[in-house]
Amino acid sequence: MAHVVYNPAMAHFHGHVGNLVFKERDGRDIVASKPDQVHQPNTPAQQAQREQFKLGANYAKGAMANSQTKAPYEAKAKQVHIPAFALAVEDYLLKPVVDAIDTTQYHKQVGDVIFITAHDDFEVVRAEVTLQDGNNNVLETGNAVLDAATGHWKYTATVDATTAATVTVTASVYDRPNHAGGKTATV
Repeated sequence: MAHVVYNPAMAHFHGHVGNLVFKERDGRDIVASKPDQVHQPNTPAQQAQREQFKLGANYAKGAMANSQTKAPYEAKAKQVHIPAFALAVEDYLLKPVVDAIDTTQYHKQVGDVIFITAHDDFEVVRAEVTLQDGNNNVLETGNAVLDAATGHWKYTATVDATTAATVTVTASVYDRPNHAGGKTATV
């Protein structure tokens, strides 16, 4: 990428000339080729992707309009040199993922701990755990707590399930747009 220094009287140059587009991002001027125009109908998959992007843009507009939801996006935007709006759209498009459920310290007793490892492109804001017996009866459900020292979510059992032959642990994690990702494990 070429760096251009303008005459101070000209500050920044925006627009297009021929096949070149001039724009400014994070105080830097960028010159790029004009994008090609596509003159064919979109496939159903392309239409679905456009709809998701449109929903993401709507989410980002709402997030940027609220100072409380805008602040975290702006803080990270400064770190990674990406517009806050783009981060919010990306956060909407990418759902959180549960990487692992660690049940090694869970022995179906009250006070036993289950650890959840999860990630998101921006931030996992909430984790929920549901325990079910072998007949799919819900034994308990509740929110896990983030352990800042390890970065894992920690759930402490509140119900004695020692009489259940098996217990299915379902972990669901949520990001800022409230999209969910999940995983199950059987003990």
